[in-house]
Amino acid sequence: MKNLALILLLGISLYGCSDSEEPKTQGAVSKTTAQRASPDGEKPRSEGKRPEGKRPEGKRPEGKRPDQAARGQGAGGPRAGAEGRRPGGGAMGGRRPGDRMAQMRGQIEQRPVPVAVAKVQRGRVDAFYATTASLSAAEEASVVARTQGVVQDIFVEEGDIVTAGEPLAQLDTTRLALEVDRTRTNIESFDRAHKRARQLLDTSMISPEVYDQALYNLERENATLALQLYEMEEATIRAPIAGVITLRHIKLGNTLSPNSPAFELKQADSMEAVLNVPEKELIKIKEGQLAIASIDALNDRDFEGVVERIAPEVDASSGTFRVTVALDNTDNLLKPGMFARVNVRYDSSENTLLVNREAVVTQKDENTVFVVRDGLAMRQFVELGYAMGGDVEILNGLDEGDEVIVTGQNGLKDGTSVRVVSI
Repeated sequence: MKNLALILLLGISLYGCSDSEEPKTQGAVSKTTAQRASPDGEKPRSEGKRPEGKRPEGKRPEGKRPDQAARGQGAGGPRAGAEGRRPGGGAMGGRRPGDRMAQMRGQIEQRPVPVAVAKVQRGRVDAFYATTASLSAAEEASVVARTQGVVQDIFVEEGDIVTAGEPLAQLDTTRLALEVDRTRTNIESFDRAHKRARQLLDTSMISPEVYDQALYNLERENATLALQLYEMEEATIRAPIAGVITLRHIKLGNTLSPNSPAFELKQADSMEAVLNVPEKELIKIKEGQLAIASIDALNDRDFEGVVERIAPEVDASSGTFRVTVALDNTDNLLKPGMFARVNVRYDSSENTLLVNREAVVTQKDENTVFVVRDGLAMRQFVELGYAMGGDVEILNGLDEGDEVIVTGQNGLKDGTSVRVVSI
């Protein structure tokens, strides 16, 4: 136990002595080295200072740091090398990044901008009043039964085109035929009675009243026969007008009474588009004007027509006039209810200056175009007229043959250098 306590005390004393010593640094003289350097056994210095005039081992040469020596750099070090690359130094010729960007920007701005142009030409432009409408048949009829009977045959179906007077359906006429036969028999009997009464009246054997009764009976049966024959004829339901069957109400075996609906029939060779035109626009619309209807359901196919009639009064609830446009439908492509975009031509300009719409730049109610002159884009104010299709009328500001920019004009300034790549 005593030996163990002595060992612990010795270890603690040695640990305390090592903590009191100054930590070793690069180039500092170790304790062993200092003892070797002192032949007279002089006690080494505890301050860590090297003896006067002696350089410790491992100490770097004066003026050089270890990283400089390792990389073989000179006295100037990395700082000196960095100065050669510093902006504004001798290596960049004294130019700053802002100067270089300005110079590059100037070179880009001086480069011609590629553009496409179109020439101003003369042509015709029409002015249209545009609106929308649903098509309706010029004439239509609701076909009804005119007599009583059971549907025996149906001759047409929806979508069939028929002519005026063509049979559409047939009612059972068996009962009517029997009644007609009976009436004809009665007529023969009343005719014989009338003839005998006539002979007796001539001999004054009967009174005139008896003769009048015989004549009345004969005429009554004749009237009954005429009515029955009419009903027999009307048992065949016929088309009142030429057109297309749009709806069938009846089926085989249905019992119809007079005025029961049987078919819906609409005229096929002519269609109408009814326009509701505001009263301020009515001054533009006249009877006989050309109208063009574009049908969405037929891949925007155009159909020509004319303004057929204009209502004489304004609709107080909507403030519009009713304008009817008649459209030719000889090919039977137009159907009632189709949606149409209708354009009514109300004015035209012949031999006027036209330019592509893409060339016009509109800003703050000002219309301008860029005209190419001597390789420069020159801004030109213009006055516009009617527009039709992809062209617009130029009333003032351009001459025939001027080349105006239609592609690439966005962002151009007056006097910008341009290069024409397409005409």
